[in-house]
Amino acid sequence: MASLSSSVLCGIMALLLWMPLGWLINRRLGFGRDLAAPLAPVMGWATQSAVSLALSSLTGFSTGTIFASAAIVAGLAFILPRKQTEFESNERSAAPRAGLALFAMAATVACLPAAAILPKFIDGGVILAGPIFDHAKIALIDEMLRSGVPPANPFFAADGGHGRVSYYYLWHFSAAELARLCGATGWEADIGLSWFSGFASLMTLAGFALRFSGDRLPAFLAVLFSVMGSLRPILIGIFGDEPLHAFLKHGSGLAGWLFQTSWSPHHVTAAACVLVAVFLLAELAGRPTIFGTLVIALLLAAGFESSVWVGGITLGLCGIAIAALVLRRTGAKQRVLFAITCIAAALTALLLSFPLVSAQLHEGAARGSLPITIHAAPVLGVLFPPAWRQTLDIPAYWLVLLPLEFPLIFIPGLVGLRRIVRFGHEDEQREHLGWAFTVLGFGSLGCSWLLLSTVGDNNDLGWRAILPGLFVLTIASAIAVSHWLRGLNVRRYAFAAVIVVIAFVGALPDTWHNITGNLFGHMTASARAFAESPALWAAVRSHTNAETRIANNPAYLQEVTPWPVNISWALLSDRRSCFAGNELAIAFASLPTQERLDISSLFLRVFDGTGSAEDVTRLYRDYGCRAAVVTSQDGAWNHDPFATSKFFRLVQVEEGKWRIYVAADTDATDAPQAQK
Repeated sequence: MASLSSSVLCGIMALLLWMPLGWLINRRLGFGRDLAAPLAPVMGWATQSAVSLALSSLTGFSTGTIFASAAIVAGLAFILPRKQTEFESNERSAAPRAGLALFAMAATVACLPAAAILPKFIDGGVILAGPIFDHAKIALIDEMLRSGVPPANPFFAADGGHGRVSYYYLWHFSAAELARLCGATGWEADIGLSWFSGFASLMTLAGFALRFSGDRLPAFLAVLFSVMGSLRPILIGIFGDEPLHAFLKHGSGLAGWLFQTSWSPHHVTAAACVLVAVFLLAELAGRPTIFGTLVIALLLAAGFESSVWVGGITLGLCGIAIAALVLRRTGAKQRVLFAITCIAAALTALLLSFPLVSAQLHEGAARGSLPITIHAAPVLGVLFPPAWRQTLDIPAYWLVLLPLEFPLIFIPGLVGLRRIVRFGHEDEQREHLGWAFTVLGFGSLGCSWLLLSTVGDNNDLGWRAILPGLFVLTIASAIAVSHWLRGLNVRRYAFAAVIVVIAFVGALPDTWHNITGNLFGHMTASARAFAESPALWAAVRSHTNAETRIANNPAYLQEVTPWPVNISWALLSDRRSCFAGNELAIAFASLPTQERLDISSLFLRVFDGTGSAEDVTRLYRDYGCRAAVVTSQDGAWNHDPFATSKFFRLVQVEEGKWRIYVAADTDATDAPQAQK
């Protein structure tokens, strides 16, 4: 089970590894005191991780490559030539520093999403919070610790062999780095990196709020607003569940920083990379440097390799518009140089990311369908006739859904964007920066509005593509609200402040629900059985090696999470599965839908006790299962098809709890005789 102390150690190691490196890079780029420290976490993480993954793929994953990659980035910062930038030479002496209080606030708030991944110990059992469902990817972190990079596919391989991972796994590789340095498990490293990712993204928002406003208050407000939730719960309390959901579709999937960081911190980190990359691109447009171009390339690579949806599709579409805008607003003499900078950064990022780009293309071809289509986000409910609903959904996204889901961010943010656009009105060199952020904001919201991913059952693209836009609007909203609060003596500002207070109060129930859910978890009847899982998987490891693929019930302890997933295996086994379950196969197995469902049905009936001898043979022959675990919670406990199979032999029995089988042709020295 994950240890709090080891998780904290991983968080501290993340700070020590990436903060100083990021600060060095930022100072060499000429960042002022309002940005150098706040952007240090995400800058250090992005540059070191992108280089480390490439280096580890060539030389092997080790402690040496972790430190060597950091040394390479630091060395390039000193070796590569750079010109004095305009924002360095004209740094304003009055520019505010972030201050320890802001860092402390961001570090404290970042504990909220990290808490969602911690196990919650109760009398005789262990419970988990809902977001742990999406952290089943911890199995990928453990796989990299065992086999290095590129990792084998721990979730499924068609022939039971090595397999290939087509997922964007840079963030999980970074967690493996922390685990390697701290001697921690993948679960503990995931907790530590989730905290660091929350901290880094919050400081990115705070840093840009400082830069665009020249004031500390918006930076604190940006951190506060990031936690706030939706108006849905309070509207349900006022109007009732059925009337509201007749008007609105039940659950949009869109959510703010707290929810998204709890569930998918890699997408949030990619969004922070996108903001910093756009900032650098705009700031260096008229004065590009070799080092600045390299840093942009590393940010682009890190964003893509952590989230295809955010750092790939969203940034790709928005980046074209931003580059065209900046190019048009750049002086004639600098246009060619700026175009060369963009092309060089893009090609370098593509070179660094090519293994993952190739894997994504292979996955799309294997699935046999386009992964993205154009479809307006569904908003309205059954109260509206289907023929009208699809048309009305188009404006309802902007007029209803976004104000409802992001009450403290959307409308004040639109007002605040005007101040961001005017950020450089006294300096022609900086004027395009505000426009670049505005294009990114609306472009990101537009991607979430009209693009639909077809890879899985959910629109992951729409849910994650909105993140850069939310970040921009959070910064803008904090600036606008700060301006209103400081002008309370003016009637119009007082009215605006009252509206903000109403939105704040309305969002509190959802905010409280998210926080308490993360802290206290989801109580289930399987809490005691889950607490015994570490002993089960320790026994399995004693009879298998790192390359053994294990068959266990994909539905084992599925009620531990709000949605069914093979979470006990993912968090605790430290071994590969021959089929980890339908939910994980959607993301990690390049299978046509019907084939995936057929395989899922095969494994489920074997472990519910209705499988045949031929079914067990298929597990061994077709899917490379070389070990199997049957527990007392499985229907197969009383109708065990492995007991009569010639392909498996029993090696351990824990009376009333589990049986462990290994392949009959396994060397006896590798699998001890049956134990009781």
